[in-house]
Amino acid sequence: MTSPRALDTRTGPGPSLASVDLNLLVAFEALWVERSVTAAGRRLGLSQPATSAALARLREMLGDRLFVRGKSGLEPTERCAELAAPISRILVELRNTLAGSSFDPATTTRHIRIGAVDAAIAVWMPRLLARTMREAPRARVQVVAIDPTRATQALEDGSLDLALSPVPSPSSSVRGRALYKVEFIVVVRPSHPLACRRKNVSLSAFPRVHVHFEGMQPQQAPVILGSYLAVPPVLARTDAWAVLPRPYAEALAKDGVLVMLPRPGGFKPSAMMMQMLWPEAQDAAPASKWIRGILVELTSTST
Repeated sequence: MTSPRALDTRTGPGPSLASVDLNLLVAFEALWVERSVTAAGRRLGLSQPATSAALARLREMLGDRLFVRGKSGLEPTERCAELAAPISRILVELRNTLAGSSFDPATTTRHIRIGAVDAAIAVWMPRLLARTMREAPRARVQVVAIDPTRATQALEDGSLDLALSPVPSPSSSVRGRALYKVEFIVVVRPSHPLACRRKNVSLSAFPRVHVHFEGMQPQQAPVILGSYLAVPPVLARTDAWAVLPRPYAEALAKDGVLVMLPRPGGFKPSAMMMQMLWPEAQDAAPASKWIRGILVELTSTST
């Protein structure tokens, strides 16, 4: 477990271990994830005044304002950001220790937070959630769309328990497993001029819609989107084309939303490997092993 010295302040000794209220650390975690006193209170089962009181006690205990009001909610101070990962690791390890080998999906009330690229959410999360709702009806599974370049950071600071990302993010505190190779497929709307002739297509005559995430190599395109889920509505109303991850493209083609085209000669969009990432601290945790096992099973039987 992380040493209590991880809670020390820079300018003097931190609180003694005897004075640290574990409930306040749980409140810190909720405030860090939610960035809202009201939302953190709902997460903790506390009223807004009780959560505000917990924040006041946290500030006194740790000697820092921790969270200040910003345009989009609470914003962490520099000291708060330094404390987030160590406190998260402490709580994860404590939960794992208390859970031991007694984890039972049928009775668990665990809150499991999963982040994924939006195309992966569209393909895999309906299947995953069908399993979790059947096998763990009392669990709460939260799925959020993430920037793939920030998956490791979200796992390290405790915002996520699991992530699906095609961007390799090595870290000493995050483990990973390759799930499947992600190839990219050219797609257009079913009534597109290119959809009528599948050979010797000329993409150059039509505009491209490109999906770009922060940190990825920018491409020249007249339309740049920050989400794969935004591509189908744009293609439905234009003569544009795009490249989508094969699993997502195949799902859309099956539903008749888009048509997949053969890749023209010389056009070779790079392939990626979808990675499943999780915190090192949760590697042996029964709940984490359970949810990871489901994802491995789903992706291995569908690719």
